[in-house]
Amino acid sequence: MPEDSRKVYATHVGRVTKVIAAPIAYVYDWCTDYRADDGQYSRSKPRFRVLELRPDRVVRVRYSSPKTKPFAVAVEVVRLRPPNAWHLDQIDESDFNSVDYKLTRLGPKKTRLSITLVERWMVPTYPARSEWVRRASTFWDGLAAAMEASFREGLPARG
Repeated sequence: MPEDSRKVYATHVGRVTKVIAAPIAYVYDWCTDYRADDGQYSRSKPRFRVLELRPDRVVRVRYSSPKTKPFAVAVEVVRLRPPNAWHLDQIDESDFNSVDYKLTRLGPKKTRLSITLVERWMVPTYPARSEWVRRASTFWDGLAAAMEASFREGLPARG
């Protein structure tokens, strides 16, 4: 690692809110089922290896395909706070992420997901805050759609 690897070049704080057409328990279970195949929801298709899975904590490693250059790896620690919240800390070569997730029941089959993201960039090139928040929002649009489809089809929450 470079000598100045501890330098923080920028810190972005953002918020994303999604309303999901599914009950709060379903949303919580679906979102907190950290599995090896979670990469299917990302354009970059990362792979995951779960190192620890407990009712209150998940530890896993996210890594890119061996064909990807440069190879990328990240470590994630998730603290679960059932029935409506969880917190993720993630570190990789370029940044540190801290994400808080909170669910609010809006009705029997409607839930609001509020996400607060903090990202500390450890490299001199990083996206603009607006682009970073837009990408996070778009990513969660896809997850919300997949979750709602699973719920409509009567599939169990993966939790």
